[in-house]
Parts: sequence; structure tokens; C-alpha cells
Amino acid sequence: MSIAKTTSEPLTSRQRILTAMRRQMPDHVPVVPDISNMVPCRLLGKPFWDIYLHEDPPLDEAYLNAVKYFGMDGWYIYDNLTMREVPKWNERVIESSADEKKVERWIDTPFGRLKEIVCYPRQDPPWHLSAMIKNIAQDFPMLRWYMEQQPLDDVCKNRSKVGELGIYGLGFETFMGFWVWVRDGGSMQALRDFYEQPDIMRQVHEFYFDYVDRTLRCVLPERPDEILLNGSASSLSLSSPKIYREYDLPIIKRVSALCKEAGVICHQHTCGRSRLLVEINYNETDVNVMEPLERPPGGDVDLAEVKRRFGNKFCFKGNVNTFETMLNGTVEDVIREAKACIDAAAAGGGFILSTGDQCGRDTPDENLFALVEAAKTYGRYK
Repeated sequence: MSIAKTTSEPLTSRQRILTAMRRQMPDHVPVVPDISNMVPCRLLGKPFWDIYLHEDPPLDEAYLNAVKYFGMDGWYIYDNLTMREVPKWNERVIESSADEKKVERWIDTPFGRLKEIVCYPRQDPPWHLSAMIKNIAQDFPMLRWYMEQQPLDDVCKNRSKVGELGIYGLGFETFMGFWVWVRDGGSMQALRDFYEQPDIMRQVHEFYFDYVDRTLRCVLPERPDEILLNGSASSLSLSSPKIYREYDLPIIKRVSALCKEAGVICHQHTCGRSRLLVEINYNETDVNVMEPLERPPGGDVDLAEVKRRFGNKFCFKGNVNTFETMLNGTVEDVIREAKACIDAAAAGGGFILSTGDQCGRDTPDENLFALVEAAKTYGRYK
């Protein structure tokens, strides 16, 4: 992608982000703090289960309301083609209190009933008490059948919700993201599977690779603004370079190559320790955007260093600290770190000011307003 001169004309949020993702210079540095879950729910003042369980309102609409409230650039990431629940799951509340609801969820398949139990707290996002895959040989055929039923017509129907408020993307999980999501026992059990059941894990990987390849080829003609690879579980804070290379990288290479061929941006989110993954992706993939480039202590990325070494290929998005600065810092702390990030990575374009990961539920509104203002003023290109 070529570098263009900066534009002095005001841009819409969508235009601003796409300009930066193409390593060009928009009117000012885009500002996209990661508030995809907790902050929008907190702003509504409702039990979180109203949003996550009852969709009153749906999470994506809560997020778009928050985008307008803070005056930030939007990033719509709610159409995840790995986690897409079509056909719809059955649900029943099996336990309820003032603080949480426990919900059994299931789908019937020709191979048996696939089920999970999810806890919906009043003031936090949901989490699995029991995930889908408990016995791989027994349960995985059910999940495979279910994922193969998913229709791919009208996958971009939510694009109109976003409009010019931000960019609209379709998402896939990296392989580790997929496996940690479905595997009972979470990341620790998922890691054990690679060593204890390597043969069956190769079969699971082959299925998921083919699923992503087939699905992506079907949806790319719809021209989403980007394809997002959700790779939180691929972080080297949880995984290892060996697992990343063997299980994640083949899918990332295929997705990014198909995106390049179609002229669609490929964007990877991997939080925590990701410095080595930035370098691997730089050398071996066609990924366009890397984020959130978390700095120590949660991560290991020096924003100025990766910009200097890899900025000729990547747009970088990050990396204001979410707990030291956004959650517990002052407005002055936020402005100071935002300016430092802009100084480190904005020169020449190809930078989006964001946070080093998901902002906590109780992140002060004034800190988010301060981050947005810093991008609009200090982040303005001359």
C-alpha cells in the first residue's frame, strides 16, 4: 500500500480509520479506545445480563451509543464468523439471584446435544461455567456439524448500523481463540490438549483451517472494511511461539493472503506479550494492522521500537495502558501517555491511538474524553 499525502479536509470516522490503516495520514490521528464490552454496558445503568442475555439492547447498539457519547471513532467488531450463533441456541435459566444468572444453552445435532452453561453477572460480562467441548472425540463432531450449518447470506447486514461512525469488519478467531472459546477448562486445558492429544488436535485444526478458508472466500466479495483476527488467546502471555507457529500462523497466513488478493484490510488483535508475534507476522504474513501492542507490565511492546522497525508494513493501533493510566490514572496521566504514543508512532501516518487492551468497566468517563481530545488536538497532522 502506498503512502499518500495528508488531507486537510475533515474526514468521517470511517474515512479517518481507513486512511490510517492504509498507512496514510488522515486529518488527525484516529482514536479508538477499546471499549467493546464493559464500558458501554456500564453507561446504560442496567444489569449486564439485560444486554448479553436478553439483548435489551444488543451489545453492538450499546457500543455505538458509547461511540457517539465519547465522540470517538468507532470500531464495529460484533459480527464474528467463528462465534456466529446461527441456527439460534436454546436457553433456559437454571439458577437466578440478585447478583447473577446461570443459563444452560444447547443446540441439538444429529450426533447429540451440544451444550454449555454460562454465568451472567449483574455488573460484569458473562463467562463459561461449562464450555461445549468436554470430551473432544465425543463432542467435536457436534460442533463441527453445527458450524457447517451456518448460512452466509447477508453477513454484512449490520454495516448500515455503523455507517460513517467507524469501520465495519467481519471477524474470525485465531485457532487458539477458537479452541479456548469452545474447550471446557479454558486456556489451561487447551494447552494440555496439544501435548496430550496431538493427533486429534491436528484433525480439529484441519477442520478449522478449512472452515475459515471456505467462509472467508464466501464473504470477501461483500467487501467489509476489514477482516479482524481475534487473537487474545494467542498472546505469548498464554501460549508459546511453537504453538503460535504450528496452529495459529497457518490460518493467519491464509486469511491475510486472501485479504490482500481481495484488497481488504487484515487486522490482528493480540494483547499481552506480542512483540515476537509482531515480528513473525511482519516477516511471514500479509497482515496490515497489528494491535493493541500492550506495553509492560502487561505486555512487552515498545511502541517506538516497533514503529521504527516494522512501520513500513504495518499500521499500529495502541497502546495506552488500561489499568495504570485509563482506570487508575488522572486526566493528566491520560493526556501525557496519549501524547507519548502519538510522538512514538504517528509520524508519517499509519497509527491509531487506542488502549493496550479492553478498558475496565469503571474506567472514568473523563479519562476516555481526555484520550479522544488528545487525538483530535495533539494528534493533528500539519
